[in-house]
Amino acid sequence: MGLELRAIQSPIFSEPFDFTFHAQAFTLLVGSSGSGKSSLFQVIAQVSSLPYSGQVLIDGSEVSQLSIIARVQKVGILFQNPNHQFTMENLFEELIFTLENIGYHLQEIDSKIAEVVQQCRCEAILHRPIHHLSGGEKQKAALAVLFAMNPRVYLLDEPFASIDRKSRIEILEILKELALDGKTVILCDHDLSDYKAYIDHMVELRDGKLREVFQIPSYEMTQVASKEVASSPELFHMNRVTGELGNRPLFSIADFTFYQGISCILGDNGVGKSTLFRSILQFQKYKGRIAWKKGTVLKKKKSLYRDLTGVVQEAEKQFIRVSLREELQLDGPDSERNQRIFQALRYFDLEQAVDKSPYQLSGGQQKILQLLTILTSKASVILLDEPFAGLDDRACHYFCKWIVEERNQGRSFLLISHRLDPLISVVDYWIEMTSQGLRHVKEVTITKPLTSQSSNTQGEVR
Repeated sequence: MGLELRAIQSPIFSEPFDFTFHAQAFTLLVGSSGSGKSSLFQVIAQVSSLPYSGQVLIDGSEVSQLSIIARVQKVGILFQNPNHQFTMENLFEELIFTLENIGYHLQEIDSKIAEVVQQCRCEAILHRPIHHLSGGEKQKAALAVLFAMNPRVYLLDEPFASIDRKSRIEILEILKELALDGKTVILCDHDLSDYKAYIDHMVELRDGKLREVFQIPSYEMTQVASKEVASSPELFHMNRVTGELGNRPLFSIADFTFYQGISCILGDNGVGKSTLFRSILQFQKYKGRIAWKKGTVLKKKKSLYRDLTGVVQEAEKQFIRVSLREELQLDGPDSERNQRIFQALRYFDLEQAVDKSPYQLSGGQQKILQLLTILTSKASVILLDEPFAGLDDRACHYFCKWIVEERNQGRSFLLISHRLDPLISVVDYWIEMTSQGLRHVKEVTITKPLTSQSSNTQGEVR
């Protein structure tokens, strides 16, 4: 019987709809940013803050009529922002808390934790504080908690937004095994790479309606090259820079130079990429010397942030005002800047939302707001940590074009991204980060979807 939606209606969807997801199968849910994918997941899991009418049935049982314990064993959800998933100090305590709450026998908890940790490849993060984990590590931890619940239906909302490709493939293999074992797995993603070998079905949410898409995307590998090192002026120079997190050594950079232009830093989850960004921005303590502007040592002072700014992984952490209008400072005197912003808001169908709270937007729309705020700042150097998380192809290419235009006007960008296909013709310097430091990479191999969202102006899946 699987997962059935009957006469579902909410403010997100224009009219009531029915739809049945394939049971015991792995389904990829696609749709443009703001189409309602996250809201749909929240309705199914009964955690939506929006009113709705209609029925959600799993194996013939109406989910809303089940007890909380019975409900989480029927349907489990992995949120787009993994921080919303944790209540305890570390993953080990979170797993104990979860298993106790769903009635696991005490003598069986240890073996279940061992099984889940091995399944999700998260032994290394089991006892580390959640707030010390990278974005990708948090996502793997949240996945482990979901696996511990062992629901009939798994809902995963952008689970790979901050995850390296190696971990992405590992998790896809695990999800495929779940479907083969009789579970129903529904995953939403904007990056369609790698799915052809794993998913059974693809469903699109567009204009408030669900429809099955019968062309599952395939992909190809393409190689892109860096510019010659030192072919641009120096941007930052790092000398004996070491970083720690919670007294745990993260990285050691003996000697490295970033050059002006667009640089993208690659590396596994947890290697310290975001911590490096926080160090450059002077938000994180480090040892060593980071210099720029002809040898000036970076120091935390107000004037620094007129030249240097950044985007954090979680967009909502960057909002400080009550509406989009205030966040974007649309009442300011810079008419040229305001015009550019309104042009972008129209492009993304957000012009009518300027007086809404940023927290009323979808995850993808929040990312759009975050990028608009930063790209229209006066800073000459911008650090972007996972800027494409939650964005559809159409939005990715819009902002990539903008970044290239700004680079041509003399601005520099440092990016961290596990999603590389939008950057194929954008990046000047590819850089790899390991615990041993940074190195310039001459060539990078990128997974590029073929039959995907080769987007038209509506960001449609074709």
